Amino acid sequence: MATDVDEVGAAAVAAVRGELAAVYRAAFAPPLYQTSEEDTARFGVEILRRHAGRAGFRCCVAREAPGEAVVGFAYGYTSAPGQWWHDLVARALGPDLAARWLAGAFEFVELAVTPAARGRGLGGRLHDALLAGLPHRTAVLSTRDAETPAVHLYRGRGWTPLLTGYRFPGGEDPWLVLGRALP
Repeated sequence: MATDVDEVGAAAVAAVRGELAAVYRAAFAPPLYQTSEEDTARFGVEILRRHAGRAGFRCCVAREAPGEAVVGFAYGYTSAPGQWWHDLVARALGPDLAARWLAGAFEFVELAVTPAARGRGLGGRLHDALLAGLPHRTAVLSTRDAETPAVHLYRGRGWTPLLTGYRFPGGEDPWLVLGRALP
């Protein structure tokens, strides 16, 4: 079945916030990701709203057909000093790598597809749509440091490891920080 992938502007994200939270919940459920209901609620109410207000915000959503429920999404924004992730990663990379990879980079924040919609290349289509035509020189992201479908997708699309085994403050799981040069 064909799936539509469309860009949703920052102002329109509020209208689909509940659908994005439902996809987030389904995509990051245990056992692999251990996302709690509290994490999902925080994502849908607080995090997504804050991120949608950042410079360079871009969000792509996937639906089985126009007007149907969202089955996948990807979003990001321009990474900048003063943002939690940016500042932590900049310190871990050191000044030279941080200047090369983070200065004006697009921060690829989330990519999520419901389990029922997986296995049809939708994650790749969302990834490509999100990065298409960006004015940024580089893109950066973090993902669990494990052999997950996400890691395979990113490797297959040219992402380079910048940090391995990185632990964010308060977290137990190791993370990969990846970078990719943009055309």
